Amino acid sequence: MADLNDLTTNVNIWNDEKTKAVTVTTDGSKERLDVNVNSGGGVALQRFTPVIDHSSSSVSLNTSTDTTLLTVTDDGKIDFIAIAASNSTYEVAIEVDSTEIYRMTMGDLGSVHGLANATNVPLWVETANKNFRLHANNEGIDFLTNFTVKAKATSGSPTVEWLVMYRTLA
Repeated sequence: MADLNDLTTNVNIWNDEKTKAVTVTTDGSKERLDVNVNSGGGVALQRFTPVIDHSSSSVSLNTSTDTTLLTVTDDGKIDFIAIAASNSTYEVAIEVDSTEIYRMTMGDLGSVHGLANATNVPLWVETANKNFRLHANNEGIDFLTNFTVKAKATSGSPTVEWLVMYRTLA
């Protein structure tokens, strides 16, 4: 074995078959090891499979219980949630890995927190607080086992339609 502290001697590096030393490229006065950078061994360039899911008809909400709009059991990232409603009298809840991370009425989000038509933030409401939007940053919202999107009427009987974009591990 070479003495790595002795810089006066050469160190030979051989391939697995011991038939030749590794190839080098001369760059001015330096020799650089050639490196094979092919991605192999099961490495995939696209780690996630994109999914777009949506309602096929209006979903009626009530004031007594949450209505589950979508449940996904997988490992991945949430990118975008859009809910369009007949009026603004509802709230949205989002659970990630069986833990509620968000719950708010559309009135509170739009009026109290001032996020009506504020499309430059991750959460906002549009069209007189009727339409909810969540746009996660480029990294998405991680979920390891599941996520659920729910809605509940705060008064009356609003109807909603929804669209969710997320990625799952490929």
